[in-house]
This record gives sequence, structure tokens and C-alpha cells, in this order.
Amino acid sequence: MLPVIQDGDYTLYESRAIIRYYAEKYKDQGTDLLGKTTEERGLVEQWLEVEAQNFHPLIYNLVINVLFAPLMGVPSDTKLIEDCDEKLKKVLDIYEERLSKTKYLAGDFFSLADLSHLPFGHYLVNQTGRGNIVRERKHVSAWWDDISNRPSWKKVLELYKYHTFQPPQ
Repeated sequence: MLPVIQDGDYTLYESRAIIRYYAEKYKDQGTDLLGKTTEERGLVEQWLEVEAQNFHPLIYNLVINVLFAPLMGVPSDTKLIEDCDEKLKKVLDIYEERLSKTKYLAGDFFSLADLSHLPFGHYLVNQTGRGNIVRERKHVSAWWDDISNRPSWKKVLELYKYHTFQPPQ
């Protein structure tokens, strides 16, 4: 499934391109998700890349193998799960260091860098049985509680009624 938007005559695909497009288009309405200065924007882009290249691939593999493969009757790759668990812990150790100095990833303001962690982070924390990976890190846990309790995210969960999948025991 490929995410795509149609905004008038404009068509855009790929989720990260779409969120950047909407953040720019509506930056004067609501929360400025891109940063107010060039330096802040640079940090937002940096942490978006960290999410895309280091966090998301690991979470994606965990979610597919822990939640969805069993539901589809496909064997999970236990070696891949173990590898992703270990690598994710190292990535979140870097997040812990960063979040010990700032409230959010790009600084002391909520940004697209934080928002981009919500969809698959939701599965990780709530449905894979691996929430401890987040909870064992004081600053990462506080950050997760902050971003996942934002009214806008609560509304997304309500509107899309994220399915509650439970991995087989």
C-alpha cells in the first residue's frame, strides 16, 4: 500500500514527503512542526532522518514479524526479531541521551520529528509486548507519554480505530 494525497491538481506520494508538505502548507495554522529558525529546521530534518533510517526499519520489522505474520499464518523470523530488539535498544539509548537535554528530539518544541514516531511507535509500545524497551529509558518514556497523549494523536486513534492486535502466546 502506497500513501498518496491529492490536493487540488497536486498529487504526492510517500508518507514522509506528505507530512513535510502538509507541515509547510499549514505552518501558520496550529503548531509549527518545522521549527521557527533555519537551525531548528535543520534539527527537525536531522531527527526525521534518524527516524527514517534508524528507528523505523527496526520497528517495521518487529511489527511485521511479531504482530502481522502470525495473524496471516506466516512464520515469524525470530532471528530478525532478536536483531531488531538489540539494535532498537541501541537507537533508543541515543534518544535517551538526546532527550536528557531537550524535551523533544529537535529541541524544546514538538515537531514533525516527534510526530513521525507515533504510528509505528504506537504498535511498539502498546501491542508488541516490547513497551519495556521504551519504559526502561526515563527520558524516552516521558517523551513517549508526552507525544502519544497529545489531543491530535488521540483523535487519530479515535478516527482510525487502530486495531488492537495481540501477538500469539
